[in-house]
Amino acid sequence: MRAAAYARFSTDKQTENSIDTQLAAIGQYCYQHGHSVVSTFVDMAMSGTNMERPDFQRMIEAAKARQFDAVVVYDISRASRDVADWMTFRKLMRSLDINVLSTTEPLGSVDDPSSFLTELLTAGLGQHMVLQTRQKSMAGVAQKAKQGVFLGGTPPFGYDIANERYVINRREAETVRLVFSLYAEGRSYNNIIDTAAELGYVGKFGRPLGKNSLHDILKNERYIGVYSWNKRKRKYMGHWCGGKPNPDVVRIEGIIPAIISLDLWERVQKRMSDNKHNARNTAKATYLLSGLIECGECGGTYTGKTNTNGQGRTYRFYVCGNKYRARTCKAANIPADEIEEAVTAQLMQYLTTADFETVADETMKVYNKAKTARPEEEKELGKLRTELQNCIKAVRDGLVFPELQDEIAGIRLRISELENALAVSKDAVITKDMIIEQLKKDVANITPDAIPRLIRSYVTKIYANSDEIIITGGVNLNGAGGRTRTDTGYPT
Repeated sequence: MRAAAYARFSTDKQTENSIDTQLAAIGQYCYQHGHSVVSTFVDMAMSGTNMERPDFQRMIEAAKARQFDAVVVYDISRASRDVADWMTFRKLMRSLDINVLSTTEPLGSVDDPSSFLTELLTAGLGQHMVLQTRQKSMAGVAQKAKQGVFLGGTPPFGYDIANERYVINRREAETVRLVFSLYAEGRSYNNIIDTAAELGYVGKFGRPLGKNSLHDILKNERYIGVYSWNKRKRKYMGHWCGGKPNPDVVRIEGIIPAIISLDLWERVQKRMSDNKHNARNTAKATYLLSGLIECGECGGTYTGKTNTNGQGRTYRFYVCGNKYRARTCKAANIPADEIEEAVTAQLMQYLTTADFETVADETMKVYNKAKTARPEEEKELGKLRTELQNCIKAVRDGLVFPELQDEIAGIRLRISELENALAVSKDAVITKDMIIEQLKKDVANITPDAIPRLIRSYVTKIYANSDEIIITGGVNLNGAGGRTRTDTGYPT
C-alpha cells in the first residue's frame, strides 16, 4: 500500500530527535509490512489537543485527494490527544477508505466493538495525561501569579522586568501619565495622539501611539498597582472559548508599583464609561462604500465617520483608517455624499451604456483566468482577516465607536465576497449568456433601494489619490469571481 507517515512532537520536553525516532519506526514498520512511504507529514512543537496543525491538515487534504492508501503513526498520541478529535479523524479516514495504522498499537476497524473500545481507552488515557499535566501547570502558574511574578510575553507599556518583577520605565511612565491626564481633562484621542507626537512620545516599540493603544493604556489596571492574571477564558486546549470572564481570576492590589493615582484612574474610567454608553445609543450612519476605498498615500482602507459641528449639524465623510487610528497618514478626508453620488453616477452610466456583448466577452476572459490562479485575492483575504480580528479584539476589550462597527461590517462584507469568489469550483459553469442575462436584469431593476447591492456587484475597488479618485469595476455574478475592470476618473 501507498502510505503517508505522520509524526509530531509537542511543546514539552520532546525535541526534533523524537521526530527522527518516530519516522524511523514508521519506516521500519512499512518495510516489514510491504508498504511504500509516499508522503511524510511532520508537525513540530505543536499540541495534539486539537487538529489545527498545518501538516495534519495538509495530510487530510492529501487523503481527500487519494494520494495514499494508509496513514501510519508511531502511536495514537502522536496523531491526537483528544478523544473526540481522534474518533473524528478515524471516521473521516474510514469514509475515504484509508487505513490508519500504528507502529506500537493494533488498530482494528472503528466499527468493531472491541477495537473501538480499545482505541477509546488508549485515546482517553492520552487525554487524561494532558489534563493532568495542564492542571499541574496551571496550578504552578497561578501560584506565581499570586506573588505578582511576571509570567512572560511583552511587559505592559510603562514597565520593564527585573528579576521577574515589574519595575517602572521612567520614560514610558511619563507617556502613561500624559495620556491619563489629557483624557481626564476631556481631550479627544486625536488631540492626545498629536500632543504625544509633538513631545516625542512613542509606544513600546518606537511606533506612534494609536487609538487602539490609547484604549489599552486607559483600561490597564496595572497603572494603579493592580496585578491580574487569567481574567478571561480565551482558549481551552487550543480552541477559542468565547473570552468570558474567568471566575478563577487572580487579582491582587498593590503588588506592583503604581504609575498614576487612584483618583485619576477613576475619573478616566467614568469618562470612558459615559462615552461607551453614548456611542451605543448613537444612531449609525450608513456608508455605501465601506471597505472599497483604498488610500493612495499609504494603502490603508478608508472608513466612514460622522461628525457633529457646534450647531448640531452632522456630516458624513470617509477617512483613511491609518490617519484616523494612528495619525500616520495625511490623506484628505472625502465627503461621503460627494463620492457616493459620483460612484453611483458612474455606475449608472456604466450599466446603461455598456455593450453587454463586449462586457460579457471580457468578463469571461477574466473569469477563466481567475479559476486557475488568484494570488492577489488570496493575499487581500488574508490581510482582511487579520484586520477583522484586530477590530473584533478592540470591541471585545471595550473599544466601541460607530465608525469601528461600520468598518467591521465593511470588512466582513468584502471577506464574504472574496471567499465566495475563491470558493468557485473549477467545474463551475459560467457562460456568456448568463452574464448578459444578469446585466439585463440589473439594468431593468435600477431603483434607489437597489443601489447598495449594485455597488457591491459592480464596483471592485476605489483608489483615493491626492488629485483624483479612480473607480474600478466590472461584473460579479453572485460572487462567482468573473470581473472585468473599467477605469474612470473622478477629480477630488
